[in-house]
Amino acid sequence: MNLMKINHSFTTNSYPRGFVIVFAFLFPITIFASEQNDKIAYQNFCDAPVSQIEKSDAFNVLSDAHDLPAIKERKKIRILLHRKANECVISRTERQLIEEFAHLNHLGLSWIYVDNDWELLPELVKGKGDIIVGQDQRLSASIQDQVSFSHVWANSTYKIVERANNSRISRSEDLAGRQVAAYKDSPVWKELLELSKTQVGMVLHEIPASVSYDEIMQRVKTAQYDLVVADSLFLDKYLPSNLELRASFNLTEQRRMAWAVRNDAEDLHKTLNQYLNQQHLTHDIASVYFEDLPSIKERGVLRVITYATPSHYYLHNGQLFGFEYELLKQFASRYRLRLDVVLASTQEEMFELLKSGKGDVIAASLPSSIINENKSVQYAAPYNYASPVIIGRNNEKSIIDLRELAGRRITLAQDSPYWDYMLKLKDQGLEFELVKADDGINLEGTMLMVALGMYDLTIAGNHQITAEKSASVGIKSQFILSEPQAHRWAVRTDDQQLFDSLNNFVKKEFRKEKYNVLHAKYFEQPQIKKAGKTRLSQFTSLSPYDDMTQQYSAEYGFDWRLITALMFQESQFNPEANSYAGAQGLMQMIPSTAELMGVSDVNNPESSIDGGVRYLNYLRTKFENSIVLQDRMWFTLASYNAGYGRVKRARELTEEMGLDKDQWFDNVEIAMMALAKPYYKDGELERYCRCGQTVVYVREIRTRYFNYIRLTETQKVAMYVPLYNPARLN
Repeated sequence: MNLMKINHSFTTNSYPRGFVIVFAFLFPITIFASEQNDKIAYQNFCDAPVSQIEKSDAFNVLSDAHDLPAIKERKKIRILLHRKANECVISRTERQLIEEFAHLNHLGLSWIYVDNDWELLPELVKGKGDIIVGQDQRLSASIQDQVSFSHVWANSTYKIVERANNSRISRSEDLAGRQVAAYKDSPVWKELLELSKTQVGMVLHEIPASVSYDEIMQRVKTAQYDLVVADSLFLDKYLPSNLELRASFNLTEQRRMAWAVRNDAEDLHKTLNQYLNQQHLTHDIASVYFEDLPSIKERGVLRVITYATPSHYYLHNGQLFGFEYELLKQFASRYRLRLDVVLASTQEEMFELLKSGKGDVIAASLPSSIINENKSVQYAAPYNYASPVIIGRNNEKSIIDLRELAGRRITLAQDSPYWDYMLKLKDQGLEFELVKADDGINLEGTMLMVALGMYDLTIAGNHQITAEKSASVGIKSQFILSEPQAHRWAVRTDDQQLFDSLNNFVKKEFRKEKYNVLHAKYFEQPQIKKAGKTRLSQFTSLSPYDDMTQQYSAEYGFDWRLITALMFQESQFNPEANSYAGAQGLMQMIPSTAELMGVSDVNNPESSIDGGVRYLNYLRTKFENSIVLQDRMWFTLASYNAGYGRVKRARELTEEMGLDKDQWFDNVEIAMMALAKPYYKDGELERYCRCGQTVVYVREIRTRYFNYIRLTETQKVAMYVPLYNPARLN
């Protein structure tokens, strides 16, 4: 990898940091280039002190190779960004988006940094970079014709950061008598100066330009700084690992974050927007939080970590099932929480996800043997019991004595809780071979391999064998190895209120009517629903219409999984569905909408999907490009359900209520609820709609969509079954 430096001169006026991309005097520009096949070493780049970065005097600026075809020919895309102190001014989410875009287009990355914001535009215009990142949409009117902005991918604001044990800053008046630290070139410096004149005792402290965000956060924790001002986009990196701190007050209005390209880079601009339309909604599911129950309730989401298996969590005809999933859904409903599922491939991965703040509770039939090995988390009261059993193919003679294991091969998943137990049996003189499964194959995968004749025997809980047998997998229970073991949920040791609430829930519900019905549904009755005839179809298909959905979603720049979630919400994949309002077909189009979209047969699956996606695209174009992509999509879905006019009125009402009309959740949806109430003027009904249903509609689609993402993107064992090898059975 090479790092290079160029010196140029360019005369212009300077503007404050944050107002972006205006002409100024050019300072040195440094390039961080990653080789095409290298993993992008962003962290090393941005954390390395400037003094340690190798610099060169020459660099081919490729001034004429700025659009996507030329970029693909050179196999590398150049990203312009601001570097301050020893840090790159780009958030973790933005970095991930750029890296993913490069990967999808088979491009390497060159990170090109400058020392000041006002250097970025001239370098872009002269062809020394391809995309400007780390900036908002605001531009000087004089240069509007020189760049094109992508869709807005995030909102950003400047926040007050304080120690978590302090009294919360909730308004500007709370700054009286406090010391506030900020960079002098921050866009909020002038505002802070004015506040210091009106808030008695407020002292404004200038942070030296050489001090990094990491150092700033450390100084707040150690009380060297009282309060500091930071960009909200960077707090997703610092706050999850700094629980002593919190962001408590917005100093500025939201900035609309977008990427800039040259105006004549039309292909690059179009491809960036298509990518953001299709991919960016998925980044919400990777958020990191370390929260106990009160904060979880405030956020409104409980994240459960589990496997994608018949006994835990699975998809059938667009609906989500699973014992763990449904039981925790009952728990979540008590606190009016949405249940999000975080899928893992192994038990080790589940514990890592929990400890890294990417989930709140592990629910995956954790037995006592696992519990004893993991002391970094705490385990709730037992909610189920199961015995470990030897599993073989259903056409084999049953094992009635452990001595019959002589000469047999038992294959266990890499993290099986039964490994040590089986070693003890070998020590007692039993002559069987014990081996670990191929890399990446978990417990459910080993059972599938047994059914295919690729493994001889394996071990699982008796509750899991019941679920797997109902999936038409050719396995059966051969021998029960021990008495039932308790299964427990796991949470972080700091989440005491969540822990206590789970215990109370189990105490009240265990072996009660709802619990017994649910337990019988999955573990006592053989007719459990499955995603398909094979495990493979479970992991590769969301609906019978995936091909059509993918085709038309790609044509109009939607994620096909979102369209599938919408289709299930509308019709549950029934092409003959009819509503009381006259809507018909998979996408539930009313006659006037079908006519508008040129759909003659709404009951024809392909016509319905094509027309529905086109109508969704039509609605999306009615909302401003300045709205963040996620919210623009939620507005579009709400309009699909309630009509654009009602959503427009709800946004107007949102503004009247003092809320943000450009944010759906906890803002416009509140106004939608208000519209659901009859309003009379002069004795006449002024407005009324079923807008409360729209609020539920959008939330349910989002939840289902995120779950579809996890089901389709998690690496599933069935996709990696090795070719049949008779030697495995010898």
